[in-house]
Amino acid sequence: MFQECVSDVRGRVWSLEHVATLPSTLVRILSIIQDESTTALDLADEISHDPALALKVLGAVNSSYYGFHRQISTISDAVVILGFEEVERLSLAISVINIFDRDRDNSRALHMLWRHSMACSVAASGIEAHYRTRKPGVNGAHVAALLHDIGKAVIVQYFPEAVRPILRLVQEDGLPVCEAEREILEGCTHCDIGAWIADRWGLPPCLVEAIAMHHAPELVPPDHLLTHITHAANTMCNIAGIRSLNVNTASEMDPRTATILPIDEMLQNHIIARLERQRGLISAMAAGSVY
Repeated sequence: MFQECVSDVRGRVWSLEHVATLPSTLVRILSIIQDESTTALDLADEISHDPALALKVLGAVNSSYYGFHRQISTISDAVVILGFEEVERLSLAISVINIFDRDRDNSRALHMLWRHSMACSVAASGIEAHYRTRKPGVNGAHVAALLHDIGKAVIVQYFPEAVRPILRLVQEDGLPVCEAEREILEGCTHCDIGAWIADRWGLPPCLVEAIAMHHAPELVPPDHLLTHITHAANTMCNIAGIRSLNVNTASEMDPRTATILPIDEMLQNHIIARLERQRGLISAMAAGSVY
């Protein structure tokens, strides 16, 4: 059985030059998102300065999934019509997805993974919007949710020999995903790998923690809301059947998170309805077929 010690895994992750450095445009977009003094115009200007990214964002915006009756020709118009957060999510998703190459062997796995990640971002943005005026520290949760499974993408692309043994332990032996990963990767999980990558990218500690701890929110202080929202969004998407790698994963919210972030039936129905409305777009975006 394929096994590596955690130090070997970390060494291999840190040596991955292709994912070790974020594209400069993505760095600046993340900086805009984290700076509450920036405006929608700042985001539009930054995307527009990267012609390849701008073309892909406009391709997604003008797809049949949004159903606009006229062509949207500029990023500024897209921000006005769709809103800051939606264009931000599109640009981030396109940028991150393009870091990872697809081939015949990993295409389906990466498609399911990105579909789940984008759905989690949509769910997190619903929770974030609900609590924005009630609890400080929720801004950016949709970014954390989009990136929360980045470690799985690294495993799929750069540790392909580990994927089947991990899935076998989950599907045949009933192990939770993280336990199966620890078994095969000698104590290392996709959460660890994702956190190492996020740290290497220079992401803020709150995002690194959300990636590292979204399966263990009980270990996180109650005011670290990005982690709790990411866990809640991940759980909701699993319940809705939008899972990564098509394996049964935790579908019960941690009791502590449920207490910190009560999600009543109305909010849950609102988020599920939004996921249903965007299911086609999310799937097409994850497959790279709309840009």
